[in-house]
Amino acid sequence: MEVSIQHVIGTIALAALTISVALAFQVVVGYVEVNVLKTQLNQVAEYVSLNIASLVSLTEFAYGELYTWTVTKDLNLPTDLSGKSYLVKIIEEDGVYYVQVELAVRKSLNAKSPIPLNLTRTLLYIVTDSNFTITDGTIKPCSEIYGGDTKALVWCEKRIINGEEKLCVGLGRRE
Repeated sequence: MEVSIQHVIGTIALAALTISVALAFQVVVGYVEVNVLKTQLNQVAEYVSLNIASLVSLTEFAYGELYTWTVTKDLNLPTDLSGKSYLVKIIEEDGVYYVQVELAVRKSLNAKSPIPLNLTRTLLYIVTDSNFTITDGTIKPCSEIYGGDTKALVWCEKRIINGEEKLCVGLGRRE
């Protein structure tokens, strides 16, 4: 039984075409997945950022003078984003504070949202040190929180730091 060279070339061409279509499909799916993840990361960053801003405004305006209690707001974070775990943290760039949300295994895929603050009287102190002690002993300040953590929250309290009244705000977990 003879196999002609035309059949061999045709079979190789068909196999190459199948592989190219599969690779093109993977590239398109990867591109769509990254865009969906970026949108989800942005939504979480904006959610946390707005919660921090509203908590700071509430603490500054509603409680006026030095306030010795900790004001908190629980965060309702999605368990994962498209099946991937993620981290939430507060960062500072050029004097502006942002909430940054990034994938735990791919830190280059992240989104950040500025914290929209309009303070009138009080200085702000963003706490990113997990060793910072706050008034409410049931809350542990965190430099970052994991997505889906049911005990995640934002907290805020007024303090005297270096002789100045400051609003301390940060991420945390209820212990």
